[in-house]
Amino acid sequence: MNIPLLLSTKGYKKKHFKSDIVAGLVVTAVAVPELMGIATMAGVPVQMGLYSAVLAPIIFALFSVSRRLIVGADSATAVLLAGGAGALATAGSEQYVQIILAIGMLSALLLALVSFFKLTYLADLISRPVMIGFLAGIGLQLMITKLPEMLGLTLHGKPLQVIAQLPQHFTGLNTMSLTIALLVIGCIVILHNSKIPGALLGLLGAGLIAYFFQADARGVAMVGDLPHGLPPLAMPVVSLDLLLSVLPVAVSVAVVILAQSASVIRNNADEHDERPDLQRDITALSLAGVASALTSGLAINGSPPRTLAADMAGMRSQVATIVMSILIAVLLLFGGGIFRFLPVAALAAIVFMMGYHLIRFRELKYLAQHHKMEFAIAGTACVGVVLFGVFSGIIIAVTASLMERLRREYRPSDDVLLKDGKLSEWAAERVQGIKKIPDDLLVFGFEASLFFENSQYFGHRLRGAIRSAEKPLRAVIIDTSAMDDIDYTAVEQLKLLYRNLSTDGIQLGFSHVSPHLMRQFDDYGVIDLVGEDNIFTTLRSAIEYQRPSNNSVTDRVNALKLPKDQAVVVGGAVMEVLNLRGSNDIDIVVTNDVYSRFAAKPQWHEYVFSSGKVILTKSGINIMRSWLGNTHGMIVRRDTFEEDGVLFMGVKQLITNKQRLGRRKDQSDIALLKSQQVRNRD
Repeated sequence: MNIPLLLSTKGYKKKHFKSDIVAGLVVTAVAVPELMGIATMAGVPVQMGLYSAVLAPIIFALFSVSRRLIVGADSATAVLLAGGAGALATAGSEQYVQIILAIGMLSALLLALVSFFKLTYLADLISRPVMIGFLAGIGLQLMITKLPEMLGLTLHGKPLQVIAQLPQHFTGLNTMSLTIALLVIGCIVILHNSKIPGALLGLLGAGLIAYFFQADARGVAMVGDLPHGLPPLAMPVVSLDLLLSVLPVAVSVAVVILAQSASVIRNNADEHDERPDLQRDITALSLAGVASALTSGLAINGSPPRTLAADMAGMRSQVATIVMSILIAVLLLFGGGIFRFLPVAALAAIVFMMGYHLIRFRELKYLAQHHKMEFAIAGTACVGVVLFGVFSGIIIAVTASLMERLRREYRPSDDVLLKDGKLSEWAAERVQGIKKIPDDLLVFGFEASLFFENSQYFGHRLRGAIRSAEKPLRAVIIDTSAMDDIDYTAVEQLKLLYRNLSTDGIQLGFSHVSPHLMRQFDDYGVIDLVGEDNIFTTLRSAIEYQRPSNNSVTDRVNALKLPKDQAVVVGGAVMEVLNLRGSNDIDIVVTNDVYSRFAAKPQWHEYVFSSGKVILTKSGINIMRSWLGNTHGMIVRRDTFEEDGVLFMGVKQLITNKQRLGRRKDQSDIALLKSQQVRNRD
């Protein structure tokens, strides 16, 4: 059987190699402290976290399709591993380690079965609120259980037991350990939005303090030397009875890996206009998991923070993953001695902050304010993890998700009602007498309410219809005649769709919107996002509507009265002001002060996307703190130009950012921008 390898390098060019080398260096700097912290979460020697990043990522790189997913040990699965193994063996014992490896192996084999039987759609059965609550519970558990180590104390037990013991042992805290922990936390917080890896810098600072101030003599526990050499190759050694005992834990680990990795894979594919192959990537993850278990590593999962770091650094293929693995292998071969002065409190601080970042405060706040039921579901999952442990918590989370799924439709029918000037038979009967049928309008009908379990399918089908259009599109209308309800997860899909279409100069709208759905659109902020003029009560009115030409980009920006030295226009609006193509929206990157000022105005609405991106929007104008990782300060230090008193991102800088996105529409924009450069030189 011929199995193609390194599919992520399809169409690879020599110029991409430099980007992958840089991305590999960046993600290594992020991964090393994270992986060591994750190993401490699992209760195993820190080198096992690093072992997870030697062979396993290379195996994933060879067999995967995803160009930008970084895999390795993960905090959520590490806590599950610790909970499962801790119930059967003493933490740190040889049997405990072997059980950890066996769970990793079993979960990898379960993922292989999921892929073989084409069950990857199971990833859609856990709703976003359930996953938010589950991860928040894990985050709280990590923060509570690692707090004693940051204080130089030795406390054991469940989170509530640790909290109860703290007051009794507080007088025994080690001030040096606390100082080191606060230093690491400070580095992570201060450098959170920068390109400097705060965790790595914190570890280096902690090591220097420990060395120069002889922290070990002051009672500060040290990690100590790591074993030199690459991980040994061996099968996990456990009895059949133990293997059967840990099977439920392995199932829960596999479920978390499937849900989290599928989310990261899909989000990355959407961002870069690529078509994901979830079945192939889950197969690659299962093979990587087996490789990790055979080399004394932890369970392998898609890592959102490492994937984001690599993407921001310009990763173009899995070559960057291979670079990371080689660098970590070199560290294990020659650098094990540098960890003798690494305080345990420093790793505890990293784990503490990883737990903090697992809690999606903005999304929880939004659910609490606007959608009480979905907040209650998230809260149930969170409390279940904290009170009853991770394994019981995930059972509660999955049960809550499946209960929601029972009353929702999963794979409804859909139809393209208008494309390339041609109406479907159903649509033609309802819009008889229209004099002119536009050929730059696509109307898509979805015959069900839109919820978490079918929102990914909806997005996939709609994007397929858009790609199949032969003529350039001016607008996409979603016919909602069969849609009478919508939830938070589906709104996140619509937000992503709106942003992608707006970037391509395509307007999003809705037809046949019922009063009930209109109220929901209003509650979720969809009307504010797409504009009231793009919501229609009938299909006829949507097709007949002639969109008025907007004022110029500069007129609309000047009307905001932004300080010229604190705002810069980016994205498609730059293309419009250069007369290269039109753009529906205007994206403006501003300083933190300007953002805070506009956020306080009631007419501006803040949107938090599932990727973590936050924008303010009003009437087709989007205000943000950064664009593709570029803050206002970073943009204005490079090439810019001014038009009618408005500052715009320069052509060269815009080309660089669109090359990073690499979507089909971006390639077209790059060609237009390069032709503009030629005209400017002439």
